[in-house]
Amino acid sequence: GVVGALTGFHPFIITALGTDVLISPQRSRLYRMLIRFALRRADWVTAMADHMRDAIIGLGITPGKVQTVIFGIDPKIFNRKERFVPQKKFVVTSTRNFEPVYNIPLLIDALRMAAPKIPGLEVNLVGAGTQREMLEGLVKSSSLENVVRFHGKVPQPQIADTLRGSHLFVSTSLSDGNNVSLNEAMACGAISIATDIPANRQWISEGVNGFLVPVDRPDILAGKILYVYEHYRQLERRSMELNDKLISQYALWEENMSVVENKYRELSRKK
Repeated sequence: GVVGALTGFHPFIITALGTDVLISPQRSRLYRMLIRFALRRADWVTAMADHMRDAIIGLGITPGKVQTVIFGIDPKIFNRKERFVPQKKFVVTSTRNFEPVYNIPLLIDALRMAAPKIPGLEVNLVGAGTQREMLEGLVKSSSLENVVRFHGKVPQPQIADTLRGSHLFVSTSLSDGNNVSLNEAMACGAISIATDIPANRQWISEGVNGFLVPVDRPDILAGKILYVYEHYRQLERRSMELNDKLISQYALWEENMSVVENKYRELSRKK
């Protein structure tokens, strides 16, 4: 974005993704100056959620040129077709990468507490990152080696298959723009537990299609995992009904990107 601003080229568009406007400007005065410089010179700025739009405007950017455009999901890949959850297992999946912002140790700590009470527990950790070795050590020290499987980085169709076979999706991130991983899980029919941050509040209705938990309370997360295990059949139907409605209204990639395409055409004509 800064390089684009320095070129002086127009039309110039910036898409903010999350940490770039939610966290980094608060940690570094220099970064805050640079991102404000870039954003002010853009003709249009897109944010992946309303709380990001508010953060961008808070940096002194004209509200009229900042628009929320959710990335969304591809329903041809992420859907409930051929969904099948095993009857004698309880499958929990996380598809967040192994970096500090995604807070995976919170999930592992919660699983350590919940696992003795869930026969047939199976956990998929799908992702990659600098913390993988540390997380593998934490799984081992928590005696969860026979429960947790590290999948590494896998293609989208494989992620979708894993989610279709999961009872529960868990996202423990400390910060997010829009949680596309959560949208993917919703589209595939999983009940969701996510941290109580703005990115997740827009998608989860407490007790209906999932639950929100603090970013630093593994005991509360463990309790919610147990609750979903014990009440899965009661939660399943109403969760899927709400998820289908939310995804179709707000989180379809092709429809949302048509907004971007139309804006590109509009700005190009003004050049």
